[in-house]
Amino acid sequence: MKGLSIEVRVGLMILVAVAIAVAIYLTVGKVSLGSGYTIYVDFNNPGGVQKGAAVQVANVRVGQVDDIEYWGGRLDEKTNTRPIIRLKLNIEKKVQPTIHTDARFYVAQTSIVGESYIAIDPGDPEKPFLKNGAVVRGIDPPRMDLAFSMAFDLLGNINDLVRDNREELNGMLTSLANTFKSVDGLLTRNGDRIDRMMENVEDITVDGRATVKDVRGIIEGPHVKRSIKNADHVLDSVSKNIDPILADTRQITGKVNTTLDDVAGPSQRKQIQKIIANGEEITDKAKGLVSDATDITRRIHEGKGTVGAILMDEQLYDDIQEMVRDLKHNPWKLFWRE
Repeated sequence: MKGLSIEVRVGLMILVAVAIAVAIYLTVGKVSLGSGYTIYVDFNNPGGVQKGAAVQVANVRVGQVDDIEYWGGRLDEKTNTRPIIRLKLNIEKKVQPTIHTDARFYVAQTSIVGESYIAIDPGDPEKPFLKNGAVVRGIDPPRMDLAFSMAFDLLGNINDLVRDNREELNGMLTSLANTFKSVDGLLTRNGDRIDRMMENVEDITVDGRATVKDVRGIIEGPHVKRSIKNADHVLDSVSKNIDPILADTRQITGKVNTTLDDVAGPSQRKQIQKIIANGEEITDKAKGLVSDATDITRRIHEGKGTVGAILMDEQLYDDIQEMVRDLKHNPWKLFWRE
């Protein structure tokens, strides 16, 4: 080294520095010198992705962004699409069989303020893989710059609204404060009356609950259950036999008409026919009453209607108790609705 000139020494140092830089680049950047294949990814806005950015699958680098081309919405006749930005990805050939036609390409970052890169979700292994030169659609990243711009614009509009309507807002706040003050004064002046009202409501609720409980006890008692069961049996029997009875009545009516033709005179025959018609009408009404009574009994058993709900629904008691408890703790609700 002592015999070398300064120029040679400087040249050797530069070569060594270049070699070290290349080694560091190849090691840290994990650049593959092998053959690769190309995939084109279209974005409306790829965010902070730059040329040379990494392409990763499951946080493993498998390629890089070779080029970023601005299309500006021009028609691509091969794909019949209008991309804004098209990224050219150079991906290692060995991973091609693992990136399928339903793969998703999106922009990610190494950290909140880190570099942007292209991340790939490989897709369904049962589907074919993307071929060399395939064009796919990428998922645009969220536009934080646009969000901040819209937020500042919104804050500016709010500031303008407050500044331009300061008097109206002051009037609204004053009216609201006066309203609260009036309500507070009303509650203060009528505190004793409200307490008595709450006590009366609670007493009424307790009495009503006891009354309903007694009524339910009577209804659910053995005598009432037996009566309802007998009534169901009678109504069922009448319902089953009413049609045969009506048929027999009509048959008898026909025979009576025939007999009347042979025995009675015209005036007597009309009177008897009127009596028989009235009997048939009464029978039809009885059938309707039986059907209605059966339906009412069934609805009461099922808890339908006002009577059924009162007698069969235990939730009614809980709702009344909850209403009284709420009014007791919040008496202002009698005067002010939310």
